[in-house]
Amino acid sequence: MKITPIIGLEVHVELKTKSKMFCSCRADHFHVKPNTHTCPVCLGLPGALPVPNKRACEWCLKLGLALNCSINEQSFFERKNYFYPDLAKGYQITQLQKPFAINGYLNIEGHKIRINRAHMEEDTGKSIHIDGSTLLDFNRSGVPLVEIVSEPDIQSAEQAKKYLNKLQQIIRYIGISDADIEKGSMRCEPTVNVCLDDKFYTPLVEIKNVASLTGVMNAINYEIKRQIDAYQSDGITKNSSNKTTRGWDADKNQTFLQREKEGSADYRYFPEPDIPPIIFNKEQIEEIRQSFPVLPDEKIAQYKLLGLSDYDAFILADTKESAEIFDKIISIESSREFAKFSANLLTGPLKTIKIDINKINPDYFKKLFDHKLDFSSTVIKQLILDSYQTGLDPLEIAKEKNLFQVSDTNTLEQFAKEVIEANPKAVEDYHQNPLAIGFLVGQLMKVSKGSANPQTGKEILEKLLK
Repeated sequence: MKITPIIGLEVHVELKTKSKMFCSCRADHFHVKPNTHTCPVCLGLPGALPVPNKRACEWCLKLGLALNCSINEQSFFERKNYFYPDLAKGYQITQLQKPFAINGYLNIEGHKIRINRAHMEEDTGKSIHIDGSTLLDFNRSGVPLVEIVSEPDIQSAEQAKKYLNKLQQIIRYIGISDADIEKGSMRCEPTVNVCLDDKFYTPLVEIKNVASLTGVMNAINYEIKRQIDAYQSDGITKNSSNKTTRGWDADKNQTFLQREKEGSADYRYFPEPDIPPIIFNKEQIEEIRQSFPVLPDEKIAQYKLLGLSDYDAFILADTKESAEIFDKIISIESSREFAKFSANLLTGPLKTIKIDINKINPDYFKKLFDHKLDFSSTVIKQLILDSYQTGLDPLEIAKEKNLFQVSDTNTLEQFAKEVIEANPKAVEDYHQNPLAIGFLVGQLMKVSKGSANPQTGKEILEKLLK
């Protein structure tokens, strides 16, 4: 039986604006005393009128442009009506007919995943279940939320994870959200069904309550298997456009039935009467586009032109911060050799610590590059780490600790003679197998306390042993 998973993702991203979407309450709701960032607007009290957050609308457009979307110059908000305890108004202000951004895409390793829309809405409150009771916290109610809806172009749980990683990376690059899935500022709802033998389709399922990237993968894989098993057991196939909603139980590692998903008609969408249409002209849209940093894919391409490996280019462009650090260093010299040298240090000894760009001194990288023949690679790595942590010139550190390599042939010859005399068995092994020179070079480095130039030392050893 041929099995083709059909996966779409609805991703909600909380924007890190200072105020909420339709009122002036603080949008920060993490680790805050419950129900302290509220007002008549976000509590849905009678007579309270919403005022759109201009910055949030601009950031939604910014994300749409970063996702290769077309922008609706004129759009409007609508009311999505449904009852839920943490939805104080009894409706959510969102967009359906004219979202800000439509028809975009992301390329994931050569596979094009279409994006249906990126639209602006408000978040709901939060239900907290304790000892059989439900408590409501409305601090999150009204926080600006962008929903990104993909087309069902994703073909596996692994590809879904790569799509989410790429989306998260872009969101962080343009600086509109922390996009932290574990924290809840980025939330994902997979939609899954399966095509069997290019003919039969299992019923569509939307999965809720997935709180991690690993959870997304596990939920998708579980649901694919469950739907195949159900089809083989009862033969039920897709017969309507409605979805079934299932929750994800991370402890049991399985989905469970919640409800039959409503369609758009059930939500009774209609234009929000208290908010006029939102209009952005071409000049405003272009100004938003020009505010972009260089995005990750373009950064990777730039770094590969400098001769960096795919791995190094990907690591250095992983975050906006790491790219800015590398760009600051190579601003002092743009040669391919210096770029590779600096990349090796950033992805090597400096990778293990959190780097403050203000403490990075490009001159120190340049000095070590210019004197790279004076040190072993191990010493260079230690010097760049020491200079970053202390702020001191790496050459001064090397001088103080006597780390400069000895290249003087007379001195190295004395070291070599000492090694040969102390290791007759290794000398005998060398005459049987020239590759045994490695042991003798190691002993020479030991005798010189790491100060010997290993290549010059090797040449002198070979000359004395002939």
